[in-house]
Amino acid sequence: MTDRTMLLFDYEEVHGRTVSAVVGRRDGPAGWVSIAIVIENRAVVLRVDPNTDEVVVDLEDASDLASDWVEVAEIAHAISSELGWCWIGRNYLGYLDMFTLSFCGIDPQICFIGEASTITIKHIIASR
Repeated sequence: MTDRTMLLFDYEEVHGRTVSAVVGRRDGPAGWVSIAIVIENRAVVLRVDPNTDEVVVDLEDASDLASDWVEVAEIAHAISSELGWCWIGRNYLGYLDMFTLSFCGIDPQICFIGEASTITIKHIIASR
């Protein structure tokens, strides 16, 4: 298996920055093919590789987002929050198919999972 990386930029560039929008592109009702977390004039963009279901995360200009992107209601509560820590998940076969984010701190809150060529969003509820 080829060694890959999920995060294609230095996360320190966005850590602690305020989220101004969360938009995405759907592949019909099946799920999200791309999700963008907009911060100022840039966006942390998550995409799924349709061949491997791996999630790739990059930093792009927010102005490059097409007009057909729509609000991602499942995580709209993140708007006005600061990006906290991130985690990268690799499954037992070595595929990078999970990306996790926190908003305002180090407690993971949202998990993005690459499955069936789409991104599924899972909310993490802490139990203590």
